Amino acid sequence: MTTTRSRGRLPSVAIVGRPNVGKSTLFNRLLGSREAIVLNFPGVTRDRIERIWRPGDRVVELTDTGGLVPEGGDELVREVTRQAMQAAREADVVVFVLDGRSGVTPLDEAIAEILRPLGRRVVLVVNKIDVEQHQPLSLDAWRLGLGDPIPVSAEHARGVQEVVDAVLALLPARSPAEDEPGGDDSGALPDPHDELHVAIVGRPNVGKSSLVNRLCGEERVAVSTRPGTTRDVVDVRIVRDGRRFCLVDTAGIRRRARVETRDESVGILLTRRRLARCHGAILLIDAGEGVTSQDQAIAGEIRESGRPVVIAYNKWDLVEDPDRRRAEIDEQASRRLGFLGRAPRMSVSARTGQRAFRVLDRLVPLVETASTRVPTPALNRFLDGVLRQQAAAGGDTPRLLYITQTGVLPPRFVVFCRSPAEIRKSFRTFFEHRLAEAFGLTEVPLAVTFRASKRR
Repeated sequence: MTTTRSRGRLPSVAIVGRPNVGKSTLFNRLLGSREAIVLNFPGVTRDRIERIWRPGDRVVELTDTGGLVPEGGDELVREVTRQAMQAAREADVVVFVLDGRSGVTPLDEAIAEILRPLGRRVVLVVNKIDVEQHQPLSLDAWRLGLGDPIPVSAEHARGVQEVVDAVLALLPARSPAEDEPGGDDSGALPDPHDELHVAIVGRPNVGKSSLVNRLCGEERVAVSTRPGTTRDVVDVRIVRDGRRFCLVDTAGIRRRARVETRDESVGILLTRRRLARCHGAILLIDAGEGVTSQDQAIAGEIRESGRPVVIAYNKWDLVEDPDRRRAEIDEQASRRLGFLGRAPRMSVSARTGQRAFRVLDRLVPLVETASTRVPTPALNRFLDGVLRQQAAAGGDTPRLLYITQTGVLPPRFVVFCRSPAEIRKSFRTFFEHRLAEAFGLTEVPLAVTFRASKRR
């Protein structure tokens, strides 16, 4: 089994700068969507956020980074700075953003000193130049010796096209990877065989970022004992045994009454939106604390999305009596997460790597199952068999006419009948269970709808 970071496939562009200069606003403006949290105070972005960007006829990996603070700061600030510097070292082109209103600061000069030895092509952007009269403010950036500064207002889209043109001029020659399928961050999911998108979800501080770092083999996401360290939705691409994955590290979802800040609430909204754009999910639960009401609510979000899920009891290396604890937590999961059906459960440790990769391997066949299309003739043979069995047992047999599959992820089926209102809930549950058993769908969510037929 081999796992590697999926780096170097596409040309890469990293946006860097000190805190609160508008990096995330520019990132969102270039993408044409709100992918990074933007608020008017420093330190909102903490992790590298990678998205596929399509300027002109090119396909590029665009990275937003947290604010660079070369010296000082607490442990989290130092980790954010390390992440930003790593992104700059790996990039083909670096977009260095300054705040035109405050001019070049000593911190900007320190960042420029760090960038020069890297030998990267740099696009110097002076942001927050909202009117032409303010353009002279950008002239101060000349003395950094990093090329012609481009005055922009990312908030109002002024000068952004000049940034795009400058980046395109500095990109390396077209890579064959730019013509490959998959890797599209638009609303449509890629084929899971091209790239399988996996959401890592759970409440704050259960180890989501630690699991992502373990799976990709490097400290890719900032990790802290402070709950809520991850506030954006962070994509990390890896290759495992020749298969491409996009790991989506999400913001921890807390109860609404516990959400303290606006950026946390935006992060939760992005988490829910991205869950619907993943093929499957890994639900992390703290093995020491067990299944809580918050875990139950998050599992409800997964169930609502219709995505297959693996339940992972994390921090298993800290459990003193594994057999007893496994029985206890399985009982809690059966009682509180029963609506997830027969979703697989595993004990893992993101810290030590115990069974961490098996979680990913276990999810793959679930996604393939949830992507299955059952031929209509087979479905209707199944339907006839169920009706005959019901009649032979002397039970109430509803007038079901035919069945067809209308979608995948989750597998969606429509059963046409004379009157949906006459079909009891107990029969609906029985029918769904039989359908799952007949076609090997017991470990994934199903969506079965009974609809009145126009045929009589």
